[in-house]
Amino acid sequence: MSRAASNGQPPPPFDLDAAVKAAYAESAPVPFTFTYRGESYEVPPATSWPMEAQALIGAGDIDRAMRMILGGETYQALSSAGMTMGELTLLLGAVGEHAGLDGLGNSSEPAGRASTRT
Repeated sequence: MSRAASNGQPPPPFDLDAAVKAAYAESAPVPFTFTYRGESYEVPPATSWPMEAQALIGAGDIDRAMRMILGGETYQALSSAGMTMGELTLLLGAVGEHAGLDGLGNSSEPAGRASTRT
């Protein structure tokens, strides 16, 4: 649904490209760096991950999602170094915290129901 401008004309379309460029100029996303088994690695900022990667994570296709996010070479290096799903979960949590998302891939526990005396 769109609102008409005060002159009776529809407002111009939202320019997502310009908005992204302005947001990045104000505060460019910073990659997350970490070490694993003595080697340094870098995860691109979560805001730059392809939407398809999130869909793959949601569908449980972690292998393809992580190859898409990290790149095949980095993903293979981590796999060859023996990274486990538990370690990957910790890594994604740290990446999420770095991005201000309180972790990625995990939802918070539901709040307990308050009990009142009657």
